[in-house]
Amino acid sequence: MKHLSLRPLVAAISLALCAGTAFADPTYKLSGFGTLAAVHSDLDTADFTGSVFQPNGAGHTRSTTTTPDSKLGVQLNASFNSEWSAVAQVISQYQHDASYWPQLEWGNVTYKPTDALSLRVGRIALPAYLMSESRLVGYAHTWARPPQDVYGVLPLTSNDGIDATYRSKIGSAQNTVQAYYGTNEVKLAGGGTAKAKTSWGINDTVEVGSLTLRAAYTYLKEDLQIDSLAPLFAGMSMIPGLYEKYDPRNMNTHALALGAQYDPGDWFVMSEFVDYKGDGILSDSRSWYVAGGYRVGKFTPYLIHSEVKARIEEDTSPMSAFITPLLYQANATQKTTAVGVRYDVYKNTAIKLQYDRVQTGSRSNGRLKTEAQPGNNWGFVPGSKANVVTLGVDFVF
Repeated sequence: MKHLSLRPLVAAISLALCAGTAFADPTYKLSGFGTLAAVHSDLDTADFTGSVFQPNGAGHTRSTTTTPDSKLGVQLNASFNSEWSAVAQVISQYQHDASYWPQLEWGNVTYKPTDALSLRVGRIALPAYLMSESRLVGYAHTWARPPQDVYGVLPLTSNDGIDATYRSKIGSAQNTVQAYYGTNEVKLAGGGTAKAKTSWGINDTVEVGSLTLRAAYTYLKEDLQIDSLAPLFAGMSMIPGLYEKYDPRNMNTHALALGAQYDPGDWFVMSEFVDYKGDGILSDSRSWYVAGGYRVGKFTPYLIHSEVKARIEEDTSPMSAFITPLLYQANATQKTTAVGVRYDVYKNTAIKLQYDRVQTGSRSNGRLKTEAQPGNNWGFVPGSKANVVTLGVDFVF
């Protein structure tokens, strides 16, 4: 993915330099964040990973590893005047090619003509979830990682394009509406790419005191190129109408996400629900989580329960023996119960210990990582349970 990072990085730097020379006395701020975490899984037939883009993780490949969650990010903010600003964020984390090569996560310029309206161009966070803007910043969250049953539905974290945000007051409530348009492309572990040729959406966030409510709609026109599945799709093309049904190109996908958080200070509770409409080999699904915790001094014990259920229409073609396992592998059904505690050592450092009990569906691999082909070679048995323990340190600077 190195070549994908250079274009927006060069564009962001060029825009920032042009803006910097156009205005007197720009100000700059350098900050960063990171996570160092070890993850252990007792399931030796599949891997627990931090995202679908990682090639392996804890479990089959190695019982304990730092790859799922460990990362380091650096962010540069530039302010040119009250109207113009820019940001560049670079993150190093375990990715498709088993490297930690730094990637540009954000790189954009903001124009704010009024206090209420702001416009951005460049690479921005894909705003599909309640925690999209801070999704990769472990210190910003109580948990070790966002619930994967839900946040794995839309795994892309950034978008190359434009967005507009409008803020207004409605009585005592702060209302924020955001609309965006763009595209993105990422490389897949094992060879291939996932490309959002068109992505657009709109979301609305309402904040009233300690309560936050959010609704978001996301549309993606996606292309999936999975190298290991090329022979299967070639076989589909021999049966009239079959390839067209499961064509991994130009897939129209839709997601409606609803979120709520109540945090008066001493305790918090939050939840998100996603109704996803798939296309091609991507099936419809519904996912949700509920999380809550109580702060006692520097300690915050918490509990999370999450579920995702794919609604798979089983294949009845002559190739059903190959296609049906693929559908169950590509579309997760899984539930997870997690319990953990966060300890704030310093004002910028937190230690987290989290235990996850992961149960995959009776015919699904869930979010666990196996070979990217039907009838995977690892001998993974759907309906498996994994006990996952994470010990990590999150920090900001």
